[in-house]
Amino acid sequence: MWANNRPNGSTSTNKDNGYVFEQQNDVRMHELGSKLSVLKNITLEMQQDVEDQDRLLNESQNAFGGLGDNLQNSFGRLNRMVSTRHKRQMCFYVGIALAVFTLFYVGSSLASWMPSTPAENPVDSGEQDI
Repeated sequence: MWANNRPNGSTSTNKDNGYVFEQQNDVRMHELGSKLSVLKNITLEMQQDVEDQDRLLNESQNAFGGLGDNLQNSFGRLNRMVSTRHKRQMCFYVGIALAVFTLFYVGSSLASWMPSTPAENPVDSGEQDI
């Protein structure tokens, strides 16, 4: 019924509208494609960053693992040195270390109180004491 009442121009308008909609869809598809491309690049950069951080963590773990072994070896040597026959020698070394530390500490505090340049006497403005 209604189709008979439409003029012939309405079918060309529908075709024009369909063409416009198709163009808009194409534009939106291209926009969507570019946004997906940007999103893909971001995710690839994130993946690279995660891999770099993972590698850094593994290197840090290896370095600190070696540090732990070195500390264990040092503590073992320290325990052997503190054994009963070396107590006198250990006390002597600790005493020397404390004396050197005290000398440096006192010397640095004295040096900070001393002026860096000698103070000069101010010149009088022509008046002399008799």
